Amino acid sequence: MNHHTRAASIALAVSLGLGAAAAGAATVELPLGGLRGGALIQNYFNGGNDSVPTDGTGPALGFTFSSNAEAQSETGPGAAGKFEGNPSGLSEVLYFAASTSTAAYVNYANGFDDLSFNFSYSNNTGGTEYAYLYSGTNGSGTLLDTIALNPASATTGCAVHTDAYCTWQSVSSGHLNGVAESVVFSNVAGGAGATTATPTTITEFDGLAITPVPLPAAGLLMLSGVSGLAGFVRRRRAAGAGANA
Repeated sequence: MNHHTRAASIALAVSLGLGAAAAGAATVELPLGGLRGGALIQNYFNGGNDSVPTDGTGPALGFTFSSNAEAQSETGPGAAGKFEGNPSGLSEVLYFAASTSTAAYVNYANGFDDLSFNFSYSNNTGGTEYAYLYSGTNGSGTLLDTIALNPASATTGCAVHTDAYCTWQSVSSGHLNGVAESVVFSNVAGGAGATTATPTTITEFDGLAITPVPLPAAGLLMLSGVSGLAGFVRRRRAAGAGANA
């Protein structure tokens, strides 16, 4: 193998390893849309079912939800949503029904290091709420980050007078110092009690997206490729030295 061919092989192997690592970190957005309005989401986005049998089996994306998580739709069967202009343009938004025993949470057990979403308060009024990111599922483990969800400084009027969720804001955690597995939405400040608090019923969420942590296999692939190339180079050098002896 000549110098140019060997260099090309090295570049290809490294690029494949880097590409595999990058593929493991692609952003995953929760694809709300097409579920029956008012459906309890349950395990639909983890390859399971929601509370409506006719919705069938959902995609295996790794998301699971607290039992009070609903898909709210503006149109179609079961429509009870009162939202407009949600930034994602999806036909459903995420809503958590009131519960005296269940917090409002979304899990991604494979781990993520960035979270973004849009939110809207009913008529843009209410006290500050919070999104808490935890290292374990269901709001367990270490609290990694807190995102304050304040009402917007200016209200966007609704085109339909019966609608209420028309002022939307976008927030992001940015790159986390750690790996999160869940986000808990709560009106309890400070994180204490957030996983047992009754969730508010005046907030809707849209376009929730996470960045998964890179798959370990991708990193191992890259390392093994580099290691193999280093061994190849050493063997070539040894062979060249023997030929020149």
